[in-house]
Amino acid sequence: MTGPREQDQQTHAVVTGAAQGIGAAIAVGLADAGHAVTVLDVKDTAETVRSIKAAGHSAAGAQADVRDRDAVRAAIDAASERGGGLDVLVTCAGIYGAVTTIDELTQADLDSVLGVNLAGTIWTVQAALPHLRRRGGRVVCVGSVAGRNGGLLSGPHYGASKGGVHAFVRWLAKTEAGNGILANAIAPGPIDTPMLQGRGYTADAVPLRRFGRAEEIAAVAVFLASPGASYITGTVVDANGGSFIG
Repeated sequence: MTGPREQDQQTHAVVTGAAQGIGAAIAVGLADAGHAVTVLDVKDTAETVRSIKAAGHSAAGAQADVRDRDAVRAAIDAASERGGGLDVLVTCAGIYGAVTTIDELTQADLDSVLGVNLAGTIWTVQAALPHLRRRGGRVVCVGSVAGRNGGLLSGPHYGASKGGVHAFVRWLAKTEAGNGILANAIAPGPIDTPMLQGRGYTADAVPLRRFGRAEEIAAVAVFLASPGASYITGTVVDANGGSFIG
């Protein structure tokens, strides 16, 4: 970690969107790597918290809608106080929205997807920065291959929201480097999670001919939060089985 705590203090990570899917896998992976973890989601986080505690690690749940700037700030502040500070933030809260053409896109769906995926990421980072700046820290934002190649079956608003996340991470890396904060993104391809189910995807479009596993994305997040990634910032790590090679 940049600006590590004293050796006898456990580092603390907050993961949003961690009630299920990729976010839950990241929370578990960070706990396995030695971080105390706050599992934050608008949904019930009890299952993820139980899984982490069952492995003998430290975890707590928190609830907030990332679209609500004040709510997410209160949740992050409380988590930081409870955890003795904040060292790692992973923003994984996201929704897919309706699979739609631009001609059929509604105002409500556009507002919802941009509100969670892009604005929610920005509000969460804004809330976490005062805590992360105290000793340097890591920000990992989960984007998508749809933000890299335009997507396969996703709607225009989803791809745009994730492309915005990637751009935001580059901005964040530049502006916060002087504060010792490293910021990176992960762009997963199709991952076998509840979000993917019922969307009509097949693995035929993936060069590796299979969907990814949430744990494979978690491994990337854990690395980006580790000492081994101490000279990496402003990157978008493609973890998509070859769906995008750039």
